[in-house]
Amino acid sequence: MRLFILSIFICMQYVNAQDCDYKNNPEGQILYDFNKEDNVKFILNGNIKVYQSEQGINIDIEKGQNGKIIFSGNWDLSCWSYLGFTITNTSKQVSRINPIVKGKMKSRKWVKPIEGICWVNPSETLEFNNLLLPDYGTKKSFYNNLNLDFPHMRGFPDGISFVSSFDMRFVEQIEIEFPPSQIEQSLILKKIRAYKPSVSPLYLNNKESFFPFIDKYGQYKHGDWPQKIKNDKQLKSQIQTEDKDLKLNPISSEWNKFGGYKQGSKFKGTGHFRVEKIDDKWWFIDPEGYFFWSTGVNSAGKFNIATPINGRRHFFEDLPNRDKSNFYNGNKYNFGDLILSIKYGSSDLYLNRSLKRMKSWGMNTMGGWSNNDIIQANDDQKVPYTLSVGTLKYKVNSKLPDVFNEDWKTTVNNNIKRVSASAKNDSFFIGFFVDNELTWYDPNNFVLEMFKFKKSTATKSKYVKELKKEFVKIEVLNKKCGSNFISWKEFEDFEGDKFLSNLKDFNVKFYIQFCEKYFKTIKEAINNHSPEKLYLGCRWHAGGRKKHRNQYNIVIASKYVDVLSFNQYVNELNDFHFPGKEGIDKPFIISEFNFGALDVGKFYPGLGHASSQRNRGEKYENFIESALNTTNCIGAHWFMWANSTTAGRGYEGENANCGVLSETDTPYYELIKYIRKINYNIYSYRTKK
Repeated sequence: MRLFILSIFICMQYVNAQDCDYKNNPEGQILYDFNKEDNVKFILNGNIKVYQSEQGINIDIEKGQNGKIIFSGNWDLSCWSYLGFTITNTSKQVSRINPIVKGKMKSRKWVKPIEGICWVNPSETLEFNNLLLPDYGTKKSFYNNLNLDFPHMRGFPDGISFVSSFDMRFVEQIEIEFPPSQIEQSLILKKIRAYKPSVSPLYLNNKESFFPFIDKYGQYKHGDWPQKIKNDKQLKSQIQTEDKDLKLNPISSEWNKFGGYKQGSKFKGTGHFRVEKIDDKWWFIDPEGYFFWSTGVNSAGKFNIATPINGRRHFFEDLPNRDKSNFYNGNKYNFGDLILSIKYGSSDLYLNRSLKRMKSWGMNTMGGWSNNDIIQANDDQKVPYTLSVGTLKYKVNSKLPDVFNEDWKTTVNNNIKRVSASAKNDSFFIGFFVDNELTWYDPNNFVLEMFKFKKSTATKSKYVKELKKEFVKIEVLNKKCGSNFISWKEFEDFEGDKFLSNLKDFNVKFYIQFCEKYFKTIKEAINNHSPEKLYLGCRWHAGGRKKHRNQYNIVIASKYVDVLSFNQYVNELNDFHFPGKEGIDKPFIISEFNFGALDVGKFYPGLGHASSQRNRGEKYENFIESALNTTNCIGAHWFMWANSTTAGRGYEGENANCGVLSETDTPYYELIKYIRKINYNIYSYRTKK
């Protein structure tokens, strides 16, 4: 690392995010304007050449080299949604740049940077917007007024969205990373500025005028963007526009009727989907015997845009009375049903249109929680599909089944039998996702959480029974744990977590027993009721420091599942790792990923974020390419079909730009362009690698 100094100029500004002076800062907060400033300090890392000209900071990178520019300072960027990087690409090919923003928290040391990926076309000058996403920990402290005014919303108007990151008042470092490329690169960095108000100026100036802020179609009333719906006529006219697009792009020429690779080698066809490792790569094999790589989407063909109303009715403009509308369900109003009613007359035609869309977009799989009416569709309309099964009737913690409860096994069998009854002989049915994002914890914390759950469970009783076998007398346990229980009954009724961490080795043994019971029971149920179909795993989420993915549960799962599944919200799968991977030769699927932006009237991008609709598409293409390059990965499913409702769905308040479709059933054509670009060529891409 070397220090590169032209001299020093740092713009510092400290303002309150809920008292921002937007009127006097129409261009936002300028951190660096390299066209005007020749006094800049930064650190240069790696093999890149930098010099300043009248145009800005010129950056030259030789083929195969990489580097980084680092700007340090102290910036309060809490007023803004974007950190914009204005960059010109003078190279002959597309250049990739990775902006990274770092900061700190007052309350803890652990922080996570905000990382973007920017692609700049040849001769293009682009302002790339790296989203400024404050940490969850600031929601009820620094942003508490907004939190109170907008309950059950993950993102607030006009774009304060919470992730695991840092406090936007304490931004300390801005990095621009240049990864290696197969070409020489030349770029000019012109400006870095923070802009786009994070808090609605109208809300700050006049709350009474701000509410209601959701229009009759479920959109943000005070924003504007291309394809925002203004009237019923415009909504209906979208059908004709989309029909033309679907006709021009009907399906990938690579596909057979299952979405398999009809131009490739043919293997044993069984009439059902299976998995096989061929030439060091894992694949699905479709019912006809062709390679199948699953490009899917969750909640396919479902348009449920429902949002809670109680205590928030002032959010909404022109809500009909309950006695005059069929779109209420308890406390929720379903804008999705309203949209389908206006646009199509009813929801009956929606599945058929959804299947046409999927084929046109190059998405060959209906992922988790999709429209199960697919089972009754004609074969010439269908795409391959999965079915979702839950087993959480009895729980041992907030989201993990009580597997030693005898009734749990019955529940598993009944649910799998019921869900698969009319699908088990359907060639288009791939298999089952069973459960989703369970709170596994590591062995020690699994036991601690079980005892804190404050319920008598069969698993807890089993744990105590096994302890009795191990220690026989409560006095022996007390000596081991430093506790003073009078009896085993007192220990079993204990609802804390003290002492239990002293039983680490025992907890590991019991945890292994628990995991074996869970996965084996489900696999046996699938074999009993739908033996030709695949067990697609339990959709692990990352879990982070809670270690829901660990070397015990994943290794044990690999003995029983046909395909491991991971919900993985990252920029790309390069160097993707999970515990135990080195010893597991098993295919896996990415059961959830996505990227959302804030340029279409949404306040929250989702768990994956992008600069714009174009950047959503670029990141989709890049993610799928990285998955295709991963030999054990046999599919990736976008989350999800349509956006979450703008005002938030359910208690968790998710209101993300997560869809291929907007909350008004409007296709995001810029995103779809990139989806088609890679999905129409997945097989030629993967088989040539």
